[in-house]
Amino acid sequence: MTARLRLVLRLVALALLLPAGAPARADAFPPPSVVAAEIRGQVDGAAARGVAGEPVMADALRRVYELAQHEALWHARPEAEADAREIEARLRAAGDHGLDTGDLHLPALARLQGAGDARALAERDVLLTDALLRHAVKLRQGSVPEDAFGQGWSIEADDFLPADGLIQAVRERSVASWLDALEPADPQYRRLIGALRHYRGIAALGGWPIVPGDEELKLDGDDPRLPVLRERLGAEGDLPDGARDAPALLAAVQRFQARHGLDPDGRIGAATLAALHVTADHRAAQIAANLERWRRLPRRADDVYVEVNVADATLTLVEHGVPVLTTRVIVGDVRHRTPVLAATITGITLNPFWNVPRSIATREMLPRLRRDPAYLAANQIAIIERPDDPFGKGVDWRSLSAAGFPYRLRQFPGAKNSLGRIKFEMPNALDVYLHDTPGKALFRRQQRAFSHGCVRVEHAPALALRLLERPDWDRAALDAAVATGENRRLTLSRPVPVYLLYWTALVDDAGRASFRPDLYGRDFPLIRALRFHAPGPAAATAEALPAGHGRYDLLN
Repeated sequence: MTARLRLVLRLVALALLLPAGAPARADAFPPPSVVAAEIRGQVDGAAARGVAGEPVMADALRRVYELAQHEALWHARPEAEADAREIEARLRAAGDHGLDTGDLHLPALARLQGAGDARALAERDVLLTDALLRHAVKLRQGSVPEDAFGQGWSIEADDFLPADGLIQAVRERSVASWLDALEPADPQYRRLIGALRHYRGIAALGGWPIVPGDEELKLDGDDPRLPVLRERLGAEGDLPDGARDAPALLAAVQRFQARHGLDPDGRIGAATLAALHVTADHRAAQIAANLERWRRLPRRADDVYVEVNVADATLTLVEHGVPVLTTRVIVGDVRHRTPVLAATITGITLNPFWNVPRSIATREMLPRLRRDPAYLAANQIAIIERPDDPFGKGVDWRSLSAAGFPYRLRQFPGAKNSLGRIKFEMPNALDVYLHDTPGKALFRRQQRAFSHGCVRVEHAPALALRLLERPDWDRAALDAAVATGENRRLTLSRPVPVYLLYWTALVDDAGRASFRPDLYGRDFPLIRALRFHAPGPAAATAEALPAGHGRYDLLN
């Protein structure tokens, strides 16, 4: 055997002993200057032709590699290779957040794995950087266009330029920590990720059985659907294993109803059946939609804030991470939808005037005035332009049209005032605010969508006192000030942020998911945009919804 042949055999044997996928030695790569030149060429041509046939974020890549002086970020050094493997694992797990991974170059990265020539190394380096940039933007700002969030979304995402942060994280070997910090910090986000995994697991095993029919199912009879109902309630843990007696079944139905924002009366009527008809796959998609809403929100670090969940019609005051006041609210009906917005409560007005919006004056009050010219006087509503005839007794209301309505109307403070006795001043372009109401009976309803877009607060005095934070203002002092009938504004010593949000999927501390009716049809276009359903225009009607969605999410 020649010396040359013995050398070849030794090299072959050594290659067979190396573990699969082991990182190559730094001296096995082309010189760094050669790879850097290839990277420069890839980045310079990225806008025109992409990289390795893949579309990329050309401007962001240019910024990253200019900061890195076009050096490779992910190979040649053992620590860089280790970081690259960790980042690729993160990218493959992006679906756990409800994110699409189709634009993260995973097949191309796998194809280029182990390549040793300068061009392939440069392509792999640039594609991995681009995938990381894309993933970072999705975590920080969301992954779909703003119009997918539905009409009424008025909160802008924070500005975010990932290049500088990425380079710093690469230099400090803290890329994983950097990614973690981009996620919403609220524990609800992490709990939703766990719920998404759980419901996808249920769907992967075939989901749960669908209770057939739309007619009411009675628990105390011999309805043939009862065995299916038991299995369905057991699938989400509402009915414990082995519990088959009537009281246990009733309790399970009530738990299911409470988790789905329904009246927990134990009756399985149209709304409860519709909720039972929603598939596990759709619940997973709904959770993913709510994760996307979290990512779209600006990151906030407020010690004290007010949050309204419009889908649940509840308000929560949070102080230092602890909910200190929760109350029911009334939100906009389907024609006058409460928007998603962020504002700041700067003051509280006692015995407020109400400047009647023109739309209400023309569409609702004018028809009443045509039937009853005394309507304004009976409700203490004055015409601003007629100080000598404030209640319009001399106006021929039948002769006025909505288009040509010439007056501005204003309601005086009092028991009939539509804003009640307390208004929370929160200046915003949409003129939406929180306020009291004289119509207390509506708070007893399970579904509370009756307003024209503003938010009526059940326990407005309690909220006002908590926000005022003044020892000279207690409930007796507040009631006395209201009793005077005097219009008075109280300025908050510390303005308080308020967020009107839209959560249709929530998870409690124990990991139990609950869902709320999609009153405004905002889930479906967002689900479509996240590619859980076929692309195309979305209509907020039951007929346009995918199979298994049910009418429950549009009931109000």
